Amino acid sequence: MKVLITLSLFFCCIFLGRTSWAEEMSSVTVTVYNHGQALINEVREVELPSGSGLVEFSGVAETIEAPTLQVRSLSAPEAFMVLDMNYEYDLISVQSLLDRYVGKPLKVVLPDPHDRTSTVLREALLLANNDRPIFQVDDQIFVGNHDAVYLAEMPAGLRPRPTLVWLVQNDGPTRQHLDVSYLAGGMTWQADYVLKVDRDNERAALSGWVTLDNQSGMAFEQAALKLVAGEVNIVRPEPVRMRRDMLLTAPMAAEQMQQEEFFEYHLYSLPRPVDIANRQTKQVSLLQAPEMRLSKKLVARFGGYPSPGQGTIRQGVDVFLTFKNAEAEGLGLPLPRGIVRAYQESRDGSTLFIGEDRIDHTPRDADVELRMGRAFDVNVERTLTAHEQLGRNMVRSTWEIRIRNSKDETQQLLLEDTLFGDWRIITSSHAYDQLDARRIRFTLDVPPSSEQDQLLLTYTVESRT
Repeated sequence: MKVLITLSLFFCCIFLGRTSWAEEMSSVTVTVYNHGQALINEVREVELPSGSGLVEFSGVAETIEAPTLQVRSLSAPEAFMVLDMNYEYDLISVQSLLDRYVGKPLKVVLPDPHDRTSTVLREALLLANNDRPIFQVDDQIFVGNHDAVYLAEMPAGLRPRPTLVWLVQNDGPTRQHLDVSYLAGGMTWQADYVLKVDRDNERAALSGWVTLDNQSGMAFEQAALKLVAGEVNIVRPEPVRMRRDMLLTAPMAAEQMQQEEFFEYHLYSLPRPVDIANRQTKQVSLLQAPEMRLSKKLVARFGGYPSPGQGTIRQGVDVFLTFKNAEAEGLGLPLPRGIVRAYQESRDGSTLFIGEDRIDHTPRDADVELRMGRAFDVNVERTLTAHEQLGRNMVRSTWEIRIRNSKDETQQLLLEDTLFGDWRIITSSHAYDQLDARRIRFTLDVPPSSEQDQLLLTYTVESRT
């Protein structure tokens, strides 16, 4: 059924379609934002009517936000004006074709009631086209499978592609270059990074990729691709359903957006044009840092106090890879928000996945901390050994922390605790640093240990709440 209808549509379009003006796409720029919008900018050489007339501008994104449209003539800006505009979105499809033939006669290919292997072409009346077509053939109602439907003509108002129809006033030449820009939805991008770490966890190679998803309903050929990284404020529309073919009154004389003015954002422009197909996920290279310095650290972070008598609590030890986004460290590029996936070679030379983490928009000279997972061979056990109520709001607590390192070499562990209220450390077996008003950190070198010679850390804290 679909093939035959498609062939019929092809011939109908040949004889019934019309083009009100000739056009040639000169250039297209696609600027994609983090929040799922894209700014589409096209420059086309077009043939316009003299004086007042209608112009059909076809080949726009299905997700166009029509009130954002801006149009200007580059050839004769003072002699060209858009007076009003319609967005025609009623596209040719089997559903839309049959919907317009409800209550009208047509021809349908039906199974031959006398021979299951044959079909017959019958005159019919299309009664309905909801979940499936319902036909009246002579004095009977036919609901069932059919092979094809033949239509006498193409219904008015259907279009092969979304189209803008403008009423223009042109007092200049009939052939001009028009600059057209608009915002469209359905286009997103994200940064993905691959971090290949050396065996010593001291150097790495970082490659960044842009993953672009185009669900705008339009393909772009040889487009200049730009990416904006940052939090652009968007005014969400009121939940009012608007007709797609309604008259739009957006001002046409305003200047187009100046893409170089991005305040606190970062703009990434690809040096070459790219083809972006509709409903395509595409990856393009963003950056390459072949050699950068980094380090690995083990961190145990305590969150909250166990109740007295709760016993020993085993604390997980997180593994982090850290680096500074600085030119001196081998990087120094603004990094868009994305996921960093880390890999490392094993002794036999195979590359293995070691973890992933998400980074936010990261400027130059900022520190980056990637959580890879949990350490396997370093274990921390925490016990509340004493808990005294010194007054109505004063508490003294003593902690005993045992750390075991099952590796063959010494491991450095950063152990952080969060203290509440007005606190002070009374005694401590090891030195610590105060990170802020609530957090302290012990930097411990933990030698290889067994069950009997684990590293023991103790400290007593008084806190007033």
